[in-house]
Amino acid sequence: MSFTLPKGYDEKQHYPVVVLLHGQNQEADDIERLTRFNELADKDSVIAVYPSALHGRWNFGIVEPRPTPYRRGPYGRRRWGYPGGYPPPQPREQGERRRQQPADDIDFFNHMLDKLSTRFSVDTSRIYFAGLSDGGFMTMKIGCGLTDRVAGIATVGAAMPKTMVCVPSRPLPVLMISGTDDPVVKYNGGTGKHGHVATISAEDSAKEWAKLDRCGEKPAHSKLDKAKGGLETKIDTYGSCQENAEVSLYSVKGGGNTWPGGEQYEPENTIGKTSQDFNANEVIWSFLVKRHLTNPPNDAKPADQKPVSDQKQDQKPDQKPADDQKPQQPR
Repeated sequence: MSFTLPKGYDEKQHYPVVVLLHGQNQEADDIERLTRFNELADKDSVIAVYPSALHGRWNFGIVEPRPTPYRRGPYGRRRWGYPGGYPPPQPREQGERRRQQPADDIDFFNHMLDKLSTRFSVDTSRIYFAGLSDGGFMTMKIGCGLTDRVAGIATVGAAMPKTMVCVPSRPLPVLMISGTDDPVVKYNGGTGKHGHVATISAEDSAKEWAKLDRCGEKPAHSKLDKAKGGLETKIDTYGSCQENAEVSLYSVKGGGNTWPGGEQYEPENTIGKTSQDFNANEVIWSFLVKRHLTNPPNDAKPADQKPVSDQKQDQKPDQKPADDQKPQQPR
């Protein structure tokens, strides 16, 4: 797991936190590099957190069939792993008869948030999650199960899995960014390229969140400006939600399983196009920054902190954060 503190971090202040979740069979460094979110975190004084899933796979409560093996590629752990395109699990070690029980990632994130609020100067009313593809599925699961701790969520290249049970304890602000030509997580629902999780459509996912948030039935429609030759993006926004929640869907016409404004990390024939007509980081943060928990957990006083290290530390979700774990040095 990697932590990045904003430039000029001052433990006497309280900072919002954005947790970014990578795709399947990836690691924390992948989503950090792909999104370039640290640039925004520095500018807007945000603590950015990049966890790594156990064996590269988040447990969002959906049972997947075992696919067939395939070759490694240049990104992530395997070829289709970087965009969260549902690659097969890692080869079993010799003598291993059965994969261990999946990690309880909700319990892990609860523990992680406890540790963050203890070690760092965190505004516990302003904790947010965002994820790409498989990390987006996990983000939705967190939105379903950790609404007492999370003020809002954002997903990119993800939709609601058909069998996901979602009973949030309160209305939750949700932002979705989806490409209409996404070959990995189909915009219109179903099972995508190399996929093993069936989803409802992006538009139906937004409608489902709007129902959960008790929003108005019909969304407001708008569009983003685009450059010549760029990709058109339409916006559906559900307002009049309970507790000032909101649900917004950005549909990128011709977009793929990609992070707008980020890296085209695989060829277009693998993951689709990356829109450069808007910056997903800016859109996500402008949506989340307005959201606060009205009754957050008690702010924990930061523990005595050791000098910040130059080196980021990696940690898997099945491990408790080490007492001497240090964040990346503010730049």
